Amino acid sequence: MKDIVRILQDIALNNNLVYHYGKKAALNLLDGSAEAATTYLLHEFTNRKSEYNDSGTMIIAANYEGKFFLVKQSDLDQNYFAEAGDAETSKYTQHIEPLLRVFKNVGNSLACLSIEVNQWDNIDVTDALDANMDGLLCSYKLRIPANYE
Repeated sequence: MKDIVRILQDIALNNNLVYHYGKKAALNLLDGSAEAATTYLLHEFTNRKSEYNDSGTMIIAANYEGKFFLVKQSDLDQNYFAEAGDAETSKYTQHIEPLLRVFKNVGNSLACLSIEVNQWDNIDVTDALDANMDGLLCSYKLRIPANYE
């Protein structure tokens, strides 16, 4: 069975996203190396739970629960929306709003792979991690059958 790490890595590559997997402290190591025009999918450690058949004799699926950042390099001085300037040059308009489409594409890619998506949500983030990234913190719960390749 293909693991969620490799599945998300493949989806990231197909969507021109730079993929990194690891604990949050390791993802913070991007500081200084993040490029402004690049979109990152920063996948934190995932929780894996095996699902057994009714008789408890065989694993029939894996249930994954985790989160990832979908972010771009930001400018600390940029306004969030229109509170201190023009909404067109804001963090929301330039970084978060376009990433909502990317988030939807990643979710649709999972569904097209016959993966059962039980939770797929996000919340806006600004100035996240040491690299000052803007975008989305995404949460997921997925069920992948044991025979998935």
